[in-house]
Amino acid sequence: MKRIGLILTALLLCFGLRAQEVQDSTAVVYDVFANLSGNLSVNQSREIHDAMTAHIGRNERRTASGLAGQTYRIRIFFDSGQNARAASEAAAARFRSSHPGVPVSRTFTDPFFKVTVGNYSSKADAAAALKTIQQEFPAAFIVRN
Repeated sequence: MKRIGLILTALLLCFGLRAQEVQDSTAVVYDVFANLSGNLSVNQSREIHDAMTAHIGRNERRTASGLAGQTYRIRIFFDSGQNARAASEAAAARFRSSHPGVPVSRTFTDPFFKVTVGNYSSKADAAAALKTIQQEFPAAFIVRN
């Protein structure tokens, strides 16, 4: 895959093609295919086009409603007892061993020790993950970040 990318980059540099700048409503996008000759065609299924259009629409609605930076996490531990520090470390370690690759965060907000996991862009994604996490941590709940 890297070879194809390197070959395509080398061809673009050899032919001196410049990317055209297209102004999008959210970002600047560079269209490298605009200056290529008719020898190259990109075939894309209708489903991919529709899915991408729907994704862009959802992002625009989230940005317009002020929810663009909002994410959700799952709190698996929340305590202020004498052994709360050790218990939060144990909960974080237990979660890391059973769910590798999922981000774990331990915080202390006087007087509470908290352990939150994951980083979900929608509440529906967090709710789906919560179902499996509650099997191991029954008191887990969703928090807004």
